[in-house]
Amino acid sequence: MKKLTYLILCLVLVVGLVGCGGKSDGKTSKEDDGKTYKLLLGSTVQDDSALGVALLEHFKPYIEEHSKGRIKVEIQNNSVLGSDREIFEAVQMNTVQASQGPLSTLANFDNDFAVCDLPFLFRSKEVAYKNLDGEFGKKMAEKLPENGMRILAYGENSFRNISNNVRPIKTAKDLEGLKIRVMESPVNIATYKAMKTNPTPMAFSELYSALSQGAVEGQDNGIVLTYTNKLYEVQPYYTFTNHLYAANAVVISEQFWQSLPDDLQKVLLDGSKYAMKKQRELNTQMEEDLVKKMETEGVEFIKMDDKEVDKLVEETKDVWNSVNLNEDLMKMAKKIRDKENK
Repeated sequence: MKKLTYLILCLVLVVGLVGCGGKSDGKTSKEDDGKTYKLLLGSTVQDDSALGVALLEHFKPYIEEHSKGRIKVEIQNNSVLGSDREIFEAVQMNTVQASQGPLSTLANFDNDFAVCDLPFLFRSKEVAYKNLDGEFGKKMAEKLPENGMRILAYGENSFRNISNNVRPIKTAKDLEGLKIRVMESPVNIATYKAMKTNPTPMAFSELYSALSQGAVEGQDNGIVLTYTNKLYEVQPYYTFTNHLYAANAVVISEQFWQSLPDDLQKVLLDGSKYAMKKQRELNTQMEEDLVKKMETEGVEFIKMDDKEVDKLVEETKDVWNSVNLNEDLMKMAKKIRDKENK
């Protein structure tokens, strides 16, 4: 009898140990799966740009350090992996795990991102940061996971402003009749027609020669592109209109995101926000430095008076009615344009 009792106790103990072993060897919680992951991020920017520096010197080190080496990050800038659209398509398929690219390109995948192409949505960086990092940014990006991608944080390219080689633009009326090169986009063309200019769509690669030869008289790129592409050499007048804020974002493959445990998702989210905060700071400092450099080369910088900008806002309101976007998103956008910019 004692032997039978002993055997039963042993059997119970073995079953208990097997049960415990099953729990430890089965599927672990998302908090610690013990795996390592490779994250390949592609972009079209140069390594020494504000964004290139932010990715190489802030994003990559943050992710690798805070994941304790469980995420290995490889950054490929300089269009090595293709154009912005091609890289986003690769992110959709998870052949590239992440990218940092413009919202205007993301509009090809989710039309709601076209809201940021509308004129005078944001009139200061402070307003842009507040809303992109808040409910407006969340609303704009909420459907992107349905297209195989997810936004983790917003960065910036620059405000588009207007330069020309005819006259200083100080008032809304000064824009009338100027032949301005614009992006090959219906919204941009409509915006410049509303401002009574003569918009001329053409590829960016043709711009310098077109300005030099007089085919167009002005252009609307931000400070950094105006300097790095030497457009200032043939554009002596540069006016801060802040009519279009060009934002970009860290975008990750939804498939890759869902494969990560919760703690690594948090590392990626926090690291992306940290890196884009640094990118905004670097970009702003770069713009300030380049304005000083261009001033020494003879460029005159003009800040248009707020009342004159208000006139341009009124002139371009019909452009907003020409787009068909999410109704709730458009309500939020109009509130930003009409109230938060005051």
